[in-house]
Amino acid sequence: MFEYINPGFYILSTILIVASLGILALDDKKGKESKKSTFPILIILFSVAFPLGFSYVNKIKIKENIKYFNQNLPLECTNAFKLYIVSKNRNWEIVKKDSFTKNDLIIRADNCNYNEEIKK
Repeated sequence: MFEYINPGFYILSTILIVASLGILALDDKKGKESKKSTFPILIILFSVAFPLGFSYVNKIKIKENIKYFNQNLPLECTNAFKLYIVSKNRNWEIVKKDSFTKNDLIIRADNCNYNEEIKK
C-alpha cells in the first residue's frame, strides 16, 4: 500500500511533524498546560493518516479497474492531457500489476474510470 503514496506527502508530513514537535517543545518549556498542545498532536495524526488514506483509496481503485479490464470492459484513462480508451480488444496489456501498456505508453490504473457509455 505504501507504494501508492505520493512522494510529496513524505516531505509535507515531515515538515508538519517537525513543526508540531517544535510547538510542543516550546509549550513544554513554558511549563504550563496549554490547550494549544492538542493542535500539534492533531497535525501529526492527520499528516500520517491522510497519505495512508489516499494510498488505500488508490489501491482500491486500481483493483477495481484491473477487474473491469479483465472482464474486457472499456476504461477511460488519462495520461497528461490525453484521453485513452483501454481494453483488451484494443490490444492493451497489464504490467506491474497496477498499470496498462500498449506500445511504449504506460498508464497507471488509478488514472482510469469505467464508463458504461463507451462501446466495446
